This record gives sequence, structure tokens and C-alpha cells, in this order.
Amino acid sequence: MNLLIILLSILPVILIAIYFYQKDIHKEPTKLLRKLFISGIISGILVIVISLIYNYLIPNYASLTSNNYLNMFIYSFIFISLIEEISKWVMIYFISYKNPEYDEFYDIILYSVFVALGFATLENLIYTIPNKSIYVTIFRGITAIPAHACYQTFMGYYLTLSKYKPNRKKHYIILSIIVPIILHGIYDLLLYLGNIILVILFVIFLITIFVLTIINANKIIDIDKNT
Repeated sequence: MNLLIILLSILPVILIAIYFYQKDIHKEPTKLLRKLFISGIISGILVIVISLIYNYLIPNYASLTSNNYLNMFIYSFIFISLIEEISKWVMIYFISYKNPEYDEFYDIILYSVFVALGFATLENLIYTIPNKSIYVTIFRGITAIPAHACYQTFMGYYLTLSKYKPNRKKHYIILSIIVPIILHGIYDLLLYLGNIILVILFVIFLITIFVLTIINANKIIDIDKNT
């Protein structure tokens, strides 16, 4: 059972990696992509360490999800989204933003996705192996893992604009942090609130960010083709 859970946990990561990699016009070095994937895992470990510190300073802070809407909002946007997205952003920015291999618009979107997939792999195994539920594994495979890739596609999209539109660099760098935090926070908040109307909104939200992710990636690829 554990082997099946592990395989089902990793399969979406592989499929998403292939999808984004095959879109790259001039393929990036696999050594760099492996480094970015590992940095995503490291960002996940960093989040775990920060969570342990939170738990020490604010015992049972995770119980916020069982209280009122304001507490759920704080938990979703501060304790989860803010910490996770900044941890991934740091890895993406310092490893790839000034990397000499970053010579096409699409490159940093690909880099960002590989960081996201490293993070999502660690997170998914932490959730699914102890749970031992194939249903939970499949659910996360079609929601949480693609969602992480989507957040980082938006992150990479705005980092691209910040590099190639230097007159608005700070503006786009801020958006590269803020937009993924907002998207991630909305995802978690809708999931935690969990009533039927919000479940429907959750599905609509997921479909919307999936579609926008594909549109943004294709838009950047078209720019590369025409330059």
C-alpha cells in the first residue's frame, strides 16, 4: 500500500514537470532543474522548521482552523500561504533570477515550477504516507500539486516582467510575491471552510487558476518565439 501511495504521490509531479519542460523552446540544463527541484524540497523543510517555531511560540496554533472565519483567514494567509510562498520565492529568486542560463522569457517560469514541484513532493509525501488513503492521495494529486505549480507560474510570470521591464521592476517583483500568496491563501481558506457552496467555489477557483496558468505560460512562450 505504501509503495502505491508513494507512486501516486509522485506521478502528478512527473507529469507536470514533463508538461512544462516540453514547452521550453531551448531546453534548460537538467543539472539546474535538479538543483531547483531540490531547493523546493529545502524550502519545504524550512517551512517545517518555521512551523515548529510557531508551535513553540503559539501552542496549538493549527487549531485556528476549527474556530471562527477570521482565525481561519489568519491561519490560511499568514501561517500557511505567506510562509510557504516566501520560502519558495527566496529559492527561485536567488538561484535563478541572475543565473546566466536565464536568457529567455519562459525560463524562470520553468525554474519556478520545478521549485514548486520539489516543495509539493515533500509536502505530499508528508500528508499521504501517514494517511495511507488512496482517495486523499488522488485528491491532492489533482488539486494541491497542480495548485503549487500554478502559484509558481504566476510567480515566474511576474519575475519575468520585472527583468524585462526594468522601469517597473520593483512593482513586478512585489507582485511575484503577493499574487501567489493571495492565490494560495484563497485555496486554503476555501478548503478549510468547507461548506457546499465554498466547495463549488473551490472547484471554480482551481479551474480558473489552471486555465490562467496555461494562458500565462503560452503568452510568454509566444513572446520568446517572436524575439
